[in-house]
Parts: sequence; C-alpha cells; structure tokens
Amino acid sequence: MRAIAYDMYQSQIGVRISYLISDADKKHPNSLELTSYDAYKQRSCRVPGFRLKSGKGPGNEALVSWEAMPHEWKEMCKSKFGDPSVDYNPLEKHFQISPEAKAYYDNFQFDNDEYLTPEQKKKYTLNASVMESIIRLKSDRLAQRKSRGGSIRGIWDTLANDTVAFNDRLKALGHGQHTLPGSVKRLRMRHDNFLKFKYEEFVDKRNNNNNAQVVTPVMIELWQAIFAGQRNRKPTYIEVALRYEAFLKGDLDIINNQTGELFNPNNPEYRPASESSVYSYQAAWAQRAVSFSLRSGDNQKFKAAFDPWHRLKQPEFAGSMISIDDRQPPFEYAPGKRMWFYNAIDLGSEAFTCWVWGDTKEGIIEEFYRQIVRNYMAWGLKLPYELECEMSLNSSYKDNLLANGAMFQQVRIEANNARGKRIEAYYRQLRYGFEKEEDGWIARPFAISESNQKGAGKLPILPKDQIVQNALRAIENWNNTLHSDQNLNPGMTRWEVFMEKQHPELTETNWAGILPHIGYETKSSMNLGRIILQGKHRVVGYDGEVALGAKLINILKRIEGKDLIVKWLDDHEGNVLKSLVYDLEGNQICELLGDLGYNRSTLERKGKVDEEQNREIMSAYAATVQGYIRRNAHQIESVTLIEKPKQTKKAFVMPGLAKYTESKREPEVLESEEVINDQQYTKKYSTSTADRF
Repeated sequence: MRAIAYDMYQSQIGVRISYLISDADKKHPNSLELTSYDAYKQRSCRVPGFRLKSGKGPGNEALVSWEAMPHEWKEMCKSKFGDPSVDYNPLEKHFQISPEAKAYYDNFQFDNDEYLTPEQKKKYTLNASVMESIIRLKSDRLAQRKSRGGSIRGIWDTLANDTVAFNDRLKALGHGQHTLPGSVKRLRMRHDNFLKFKYEEFVDKRNNNNNAQVVTPVMIELWQAIFAGQRNRKPTYIEVALRYEAFLKGDLDIINNQTGELFNPNNPEYRPASESSVYSYQAAWAQRAVSFSLRSGDNQKFKAAFDPWHRLKQPEFAGSMISIDDRQPPFEYAPGKRMWFYNAIDLGSEAFTCWVWGDTKEGIIEEFYRQIVRNYMAWGLKLPYELECEMSLNSSYKDNLLANGAMFQQVRIEANNARGKRIEAYYRQLRYGFEKEEDGWIARPFAISESNQKGAGKLPILPKDQIVQNALRAIENWNNTLHSDQNLNPGMTRWEVFMEKQHPELTETNWAGILPHIGYETKSSMNLGRIILQGKHRVVGYDGEVALGAKLINILKRIEGKDLIVKWLDDHEGNVLKSLVYDLEGNQICELLGDLGYNRSTLERKGKVDEEQNREIMSAYAATVQGYIRRNAHQIESVTLIEKPKQTKKAFVMPGLAKYTESKREPEVLESEEVINDQQYTKKYSTSTADRF
C-alpha cells in the first residue's frame, strides 16, 4: 500500500488527502491523521501551491503538493509510505499483470507448432502489462490537460521518462524488468503497433525465421551429412565439429556423392560454430532421429529409442488374433548350438496353439503353417481371424498364403519390429517363469537383473530330445495356468478360455487359399470316376459332398482318363485331412473325398447306417455315369458312310493299255427270254460234308 498514497499531477508528486486527514468519514484506513479536512481547506487558501489538485468525487481525489508540505509531514510519510522521489512512479497506479496477456502468451503457437518458452511467456506478459499501464496513464494525462485547456505537447517525454524509471519499481515489486524502449520515438512506435496488433506485437518473429539464427539450416544439413552420410563411418560430435572447422579453413573438401559437387566453404550461410553448438543441434531430436536412422546398425534399438508405441488392448475372445515368431529355448545341445522353435499364441486366451521345432530354421515355417491347420481341425475350431508375424521367414508367403482372405482374414507383417509382435512379451515370461528352473538354463549375456544373470559353474549340454521336452513342458504348464485377466475370465485357465470363448463370427476355412501353398502334391489320374491317393480309390465332389448328376458329369468331362494333380494335407494320424484336384494347368477342378466302400455281404451290412449310405451314394454315383452314357447313346443317329472316288490328275499314262470310255448312247430295254434251263447247267455240285471229317 506504500505507493498508493502518492500520485503524479502535472509532473509533480502529490499526496492523497485521504492519507493525511483525520475525519472518520473521509480518511483512509492507513491515514496518518495529521489534520482535519477543514484545517486542510483553510491551509490551502492561506498557502499558495499547497493544494496540487482539487478533488472531484470518488476516484479523483485531491492531492497535497509534496514540495509544499511541512517537513514533519514529509518525514512521517516517508516513514510509513516510502520516499516518493525514490519509491513512487505514476505508472504503478495503473499497473497490474494483464490476465488477458498471460492467457494469450500461455497458449501462443508459432507456425512450426512450437510454444513460447517460460521465459518468453513471462517477458511478453510483463511488457504487454506495462504497455497497457502506459496507455491508461496517457489517457489520464490527456484528460487532465484538456480539462484545463492546456497543451498536450511533451506528454510523450513524460511517459518515456516514467517508463524507464518504472523498471526500478517493478524490480522492487518482484516482477523483474520490462524491455520497452526508453526513446520517445521507439516507445510511440511500440505503442501504436500494440494498439494495432495487440499482444502479437511483443512476440519475437525470429522464432519462425531461421535466417536470423546464428546456426543456419545449411550448416545443420552439412553437419548431418558429416555425421550420418559417410559410408561405413560413424564420427562423434567432436569429430563433426573438427571436420566442419577444417572445411571452413579450406583444409578439407566435402563432396556431395549424389551430385558430385563440392560444398563451397565461402557460402555466407556457413558460419563459424563452436563444438557445443554442433553438439546441441546434432543432439536435438529433430536431427538425432534422422541421423541415427542411417547410422544405427541395430534396428530394434533404433525403434525402441525413436518409434512411438501404441497402447493396444488385449482381445477378449479367442480366435480373434494370433501372434507368431521364432525362438530358441535357452538350452544348448552342443557348444553354441540351440534348437529352433516356431510358435503361435492366441492373444485373447494367451494360450500357445502351435509349436514346431528343428535344428535350423530352414523349412520350419512351412511345417508350422501345416501344423496350425492340423491343430485347429483336430480341436474342431475355425482358423484365427487375424495374424501378426515378422517379415524374415514369412516374406515368401505375403502375396499368397498370407494375403488377406487366404489362410487368415487379416495379416500384419512386421519388418524387423520386435515391439510390433505381442508374442515377444510372452516369450520373456515363458523364459523366466517356466524354463528358468530347468537344468542347463542359459542366462542372457546382458541381463539387467542380477537374478537373471549367469550363475557360477559350467552349464551342462543337453540332448535334443530333452530340450524339446523342456520346451513342450513349459508350454503345457503355461496353457494350464490362470488367465491374466481374472476379472474377465474368473477361475479360467488360458486353455479353457481358448476352447470355450472362441469368437462367434470366425469364418470358414479357405482350403483353396491354403493347399496350393502348404499342401503336399501328388500326381494321379481319373479312371471310371475314381482317383487314387495314398493307395485308395476315391470319389470326387464339392464341400464334403459327393458329386452327383450334372456336377459329376462336368467333372468327368474335364479330367476323366487324364492326368491330374492332387494337393492335400494330412492330419495328426497321417490320414488325408483335405484334398483338392487340379488339372495340369493348375486350374482347380473339385474336391477329392473318401472311397466310400461298403461290405459286399448284405447280411453284414444290415444295421450299419454308414455302409448303407455309402452303397446308396455309390449306386447313385455309378447310375449318374451310366445314365449319361445311355441318354447320349440314344441321341446318336444310325448312318451309312459312302466315300466318293477321288478325282486326281494322272501324270503317267501306260502305252497300249485299253482305256474305258463312257458311252454316250441311251440305254436299251431288252425283251424277256428264258435262258436258264436244265440243259444249260449240267454240272453237279456235292453238298455232303462227310468227306470233310
């Protein structure tokens, strides 16, 4: 409250009358009570200049001239309110931190989406608040001078002086210091711009102007080229700074490999820079992320450091999605050699649903997909809707087996992104929670936790069969543990969730999209409507139903008596799980079914429904072919073929040979004459057969 007692009027310091009088209805609570209001009025009349300004209602209080006050009054004012010549500034009366300015700068964004720094926000808010105080003080002074008919000349000189002096009061009040100009010309310019542009006037536009920086974009590009653009070299930040300095001195040439041009050290955009400047810009995220994408030899570490990750919720149903990847169980069957497994885990149930193994990864992926089909068919389940996998082993399948809609409805293939496959997190739990206690368990070389680090002693070498048994036992124990989300699946194990909570909207298996790529291939032929596979004669059909009628005839027309290809897959017992028939051009023809045999004996077929059904189907199968033959045979017309003599030109003529010449005479009709009589034919022929035997 110290400075409120004082005010400025006509460039003179005055003391508000309410801080001096003792009248209860007129005094300020902090009044010195040096005189009554009536005594003040009498003294104002007797002492010229004692009253600096007349009061005209609330908010426009009368002022007593500081210079005309008695010495004792001055000392008492200084003691309680401070020395006005030191502590008072007329701007203080009008000053307050502008809430509008603070809100504006707190939320201000540049074109590059950056916000102001805390220091900038504080600085700009204070400058705007002081400018608003100057505007209010200027308005007061203009009103005072105009009310007396005085000139407004010189008003900006007083405002500039008060603005400069106000920094001391701001500092004393704990607000720091403003940075408004002290010259009249520049202060008026800032004042006019503030009225036009408001709070934006104080924002330093150089934040969006890279040309105003000491470090130019061209310099940053060259630093990045030195840091990350050299083949098979990874210099440090200090080496970058040293090479940049040598480049500026002309001791080092830098060539752009794409254009073949030399970088020009005389370009004014290349300016001297300290090692700290090089480091600060190269270490900044915008440059570091780009540089390390080229320098990093470990893509997994790069992604972990720079790639944002998603928070993905776990599926609630089994069958919605599986995650697959390879792994090496932490056991050795020879020094430095470990088995390879390829596994699948259902993300909704957390149950492992497929597992294959081998000494190497070669060929393991094809058998893995076959085993997925076998497992799900054996469990009576539909194949999962979606798959996530890594690129390395699956790249050859991405346009066929792993195309959307083939084996799975949706497929996401991650290129060397361990974080993108959920199974990686489960592998860690499997390693440390289910395999760690097994003999021969190998710790990771750089495990952070001491309990997961290598222990004392030499690790034993295990037989391959034991390693496989360890891995399978871990999967079995895993599947039989409680599901992690017991709120959603109370009391249920992972395997129970898998078997009982399959998603109700899973699609039927697309065998035509699977068998051409992972099915076995057998060459065969069709004879009498039968095709041999695995040494058994089988019939043809569609969707598990034997083809009859027109469907069977259409098949016979295409492949009866011809060579063909059968693509098929076996189940866990080696029996044919599914088989499809293709012609030699690769066109799908039909499905190959069982041989549908039945007992020859009527007595032994009695009561056996399956055999009776097979007999009926095969009777219809044969009747279809026979009926087709009969119908088409009846439609064939009886005809006689007469071959016409061919008229050919003879190049060779036999000399002296009589030639037949067609007569041109009309044919004659002869009279009837009995020319045959007993005398004409006298020779007798024997008809007895006795002499032949």
